[in-house]
Amino acid sequence: MKVDELPVDERIKRIIKERGIEELYPPQEEALKSGVLEGKNLVLAIPTASGKTLVSEIVMVNKLLREGRKALYLVPLKALAEEKYREFREWEKLGIRVAATTGDYDSTDEWLGKYDIIVATAEKFDSLLRHSPGWVKDVKLVVADEVHLIGSYDRGATLEMILTHLLDRAQILALSATVGNAEELAEWLNAELVVSDWRPVELRKGVFHLGTLFWEDGRVDRYPENWESLAVDAVKRGKQALIFVNTRRSAEKEAVALSSKVARLLTKPERRALEELISGIDDNPTTEKLKKALKGGVAFHHAGLGRAERTLIEDAFRDGLIKVITATPTLAVGVNTPAFRVIIRDTKRYSNFGWIDIPVLEIQQMMGRAGRPKYDKIGEAIIVARTEEPKKLIEKYIHGKPEKLFSMLANEGAFRSQVLALITNFGVEDFRGLVSFLGRTFYAHQRGDTMTLEYKAKDIVYFLIENEFIDMDVNDRFIPLPFGKRTSQLYIDPLTAKKFRDAFPRIEENPNPFGVFQLIASTPDMANLTAKRREMEDYLDLAYEMEEHIYSEIPYYEDSRFHAFLGQVKTAKVLLDWINEVPETRIYETYNIEPGDLYRILELADWLMYSLIELYRLFNPREDVLNYLRNLHLRLRHGVREELLELVKLPNIGRKRARALYNAGFRSVEEIARAKPAELLRVEGIGVKVLEGIYRHLGIEYTISKGQKKRRGNLYDFIK
Repeated sequence: MKVDELPVDERIKRIIKERGIEELYPPQEEALKSGVLEGKNLVLAIPTASGKTLVSEIVMVNKLLREGRKALYLVPLKALAEEKYREFREWEKLGIRVAATTGDYDSTDEWLGKYDIIVATAEKFDSLLRHSPGWVKDVKLVVADEVHLIGSYDRGATLEMILTHLLDRAQILALSATVGNAEELAEWLNAELVVSDWRPVELRKGVFHLGTLFWEDGRVDRYPENWESLAVDAVKRGKQALIFVNTRRSAEKEAVALSSKVARLLTKPERRALEELISGIDDNPTTEKLKKALKGGVAFHHAGLGRAERTLIEDAFRDGLIKVITATPTLAVGVNTPAFRVIIRDTKRYSNFGWIDIPVLEIQQMMGRAGRPKYDKIGEAIIVARTEEPKKLIEKYIHGKPEKLFSMLANEGAFRSQVLALITNFGVEDFRGLVSFLGRTFYAHQRGDTMTLEYKAKDIVYFLIENEFIDMDVNDRFIPLPFGKRTSQLYIDPLTAKKFRDAFPRIEENPNPFGVFQLIASTPDMANLTAKRREMEDYLDLAYEMEEHIYSEIPYYEDSRFHAFLGQVKTAKVLLDWINEVPETRIYETYNIEPGDLYRILELADWLMYSLIELYRLFNPREDVLNYLRNLHLRLRHGVREELLELVKLPNIGRKRARALYNAGFRSVEEIARAKPAELLRVEGIGVKVLEGIYRHLGIEYTISKGQKKRRGNLYDFIK
C-alpha cells in the first residue's frame, strides 16, 4: 500500500513522506486494514524493525485528529520512554502535544492533562491510576509496546492489570514480538490479530562451531576457530556487530579483548572522534575498562553502566563510530540498536536453579536485531555452539517456536499490591466484586477459572484486614483504611508498609541512619546487593557491631534468611558511606559495584525513605523524629553530611560543590549572600552560570559588567 492510499488525514501522510517513506511494509498494510483505524483493538505480533512503531503513530495521530482526547503509549523501560518521546515530538508540527513521565510514584501528574500523547512506563501509569488524576478518563487509546512482557515474572502483573482496567474503556493496540500464543492474547483483548514473520531486511541465521559456520539453508562457511573472528570480519566488510553474552564481566572482558583487533581497522578520523568521545566520560573503575575498549572502536553495554554512558554508547553505535558492542540481553529489549551481524555467544545463563537455557523468545529477539533497514540488504544472526551440538541449537533456536506467554498475576508480591489497590483506590466494594474483576484478567482467560486466584485473594484479604490496611463492615463490604490507601498510593508492597509500621516504635526509641537503611534494605521492594562468600564474615561482624542500632534480630547461620540479611547489611553500609560523602569511586572499589548499581540502589532507597516518612505521618508522629527522618532523606538524596544540608538546597549545588563551598568558609546561605562574587567564583566548581542561578534563587539583584573578564580564572565582575 502506498502512503497516499492511507485512509487518514492528509497531514499524517505528508509527515510520513517527509521521512522518505512512500510505501508501507506488508505487515503494516495488513495492520492498518484490520479495522484498527476504525477503533478496533489489535494485537500486532511481528519481528523487530518491521514497522510496529509507525503503525502505532498512524493510529494514535489519526484518532487524536479525528476524535481528540488522549493516547497513552506504554513502554517497559525509562530509556525506551525517552526514545519514543523524542520520536513522537515530530507530530507537534500538527499541534499534537507530547509528554513522557517515568518517575515519582506518588503524584497525580495533573500537568499531563495538557498533553495529547503520553509516553509512560507501565509502573508509572499504574501508580497514576491509583491517584485518579482527572485526565485519565480522557485516555481513549492505549498502545502497549513489548506486550509479550506480560509473561515477565517481576513486571507482567502490572501490565496485565493496566490492560484489564482499560478493557472496554479505551481502544487497545498491543505490539508484540512473535510469541507462541498470540491468538490467546488477542482473544483476551477482544482484538484483531496480525501475525507475520516478514522483515524489511532478509535474516540469515546460522550456528558457529570451531571455525565452521552452519547456515540454516545448509550452506557452510569457514572462519578461524575463535568466534571473535566473526566480529572482526563484519568490521572488515564495513559493517557492525552486536555480541550478546550472559554476564557483565563477560561483556567487559570480550570488549577489551576485541578492541585491539578492531583498532587496526579504524581510520585516523575515527580514532580522533573516539578520543573525543572518551574525553567526555567520567572516571571510575568501570569506565576505565570502557575507555580502554573504546580506543579500538568497541564498547560494552550492561546495567552496571550509568545512563549517560549507555546513551552515549547507543548513539555512537547508531552513528557508526562504535563498530562492535558486547552486551548483556538487556540491550535486546526495545532500545533501537540494530547491526549487520548479531553474534550470540551464550545460550545459557545462571539462575537460582543453576544453569538454564535462555528462552527461545529471548534468543529470537536478539537475532531480530540483525540487519539495519535502509543500510543492509541482509542481516546475519549467528549462535555460537560452545558445548552444545550445532544441530540441537539450530533445531531449538532457529527452527523452534517461541514459548507461550503465561500470566504472572499469581506472583505473590505483585498480586498483594494489586488486590490492595483494587479495594482502596478502584472502588471494589466486596469480595464478590474482587473476584468479578479478577475474572476479566488474562490469568482467568488463560486458565478458564478464577479458583486459584480466589484462594490467593482470600489469603491476601485476611492479611490486609489483620494488618489494618482495610476493614469490613457488618454487610461484608470492604472499608479502605488510611494506612491501606496511602500504602497503595505510595506504590509499595503492603509487606514493606507492615515492616515500616512495625519498626516505628524502635525508630522513635533509637533513630539512626544504619538502622533505617537496614530496615529499607529488608523490604521486598529493595533490590539489594549480594554479600559474596569471602565478604560474609565481614558483614556479620558489622551486623554484631551495629546490633543495638538494627531494628530486627540477626538470623542464625542455619536460617534461610541469613544470606539475604548479610546482603541487607552490605546495602545499608553502602548507603551509610554515601551520606558520609565517601567518594563514588571508592564506593565502587570497596563494594565491587558499578555506577548503574549505585544509581539503582539510591533511586530505590530514595523512594522507600520517602514512603517511610509518609506512612510515619499517619501514626501521631513525634516532631523531632519526623524532622530527623526528613533530614536523613535529604542526606540520602544528596549524599552529604548533616552540615551541608542548607547548602544543597541551593540550585545546582550537589555534594561536591557544597563541600567545596563549606571548606572555603561559606557554611550557610547567609554567608554566601554576603560574600563578594569574586570570592565565590574562586571556589572549585562554582562558575558564572552556577552563581547566577544562586543569586536568582536568593532574589539578589546583580549585573555582569560586560568586557570586564579577569584573566585569572576567567572570572566575570559581578555588581550586586
